[in-house]
Amino acid sequence: MNTRKRNKNTAAPLIIEEHPTDYTGYPFITLIQYRHNHTLCIVDNSDEKIIKCYVLDLCGAEQVDEAKIIEIANVWYNESRHIPLSIEFARLGMTAMTKKIYRSFNTEYVTRVIGPLPTFQMNEVHSIKRRRKKEVPVGLMPNTNVYLLR
Repeated sequence: MNTRKRNKNTAAPLIIEEHPTDYTGYPFITLIQYRHNHTLCIVDNSDEKIIKCYVLDLCGAEQVDEAKIIEIANVWYNESRHIPLSIEFARLGMTAMTKKIYRSFNTEYVTRVIGPLPTFQMNEVHSIKRRRKKEVPVGLMPNTNVYLLR
């Protein structure tokens, strides 16, 4: 019986390609090869560990209007692609419908991406350090006895 551990560093590197020059489809659609399965999707956000996207292949099974998703994504791509698509869906009140097709892919199992792979820095937490209110020690209390000199 083999007792050696599997080395995770031998995974295939992620290959990211642009659309071919003869591609005539929508520029925001991405093809992702995840665990040897090809998936058509619109990428919402990505980082070095996870690709979050709306999977167009699931629209039929989840009874989601694929034409409407593509129409809104086309407007988003042409006008406001500097923000994630999920913010556009939330602005339009479509979060309940689109969450059915929203998936996250671990990049360890993604071998190839053809199309755009946008990255937005959304994980940063900006915190403000505030000083605690401290009680004034009794010895340093200001003198409350005020005398008026006339």
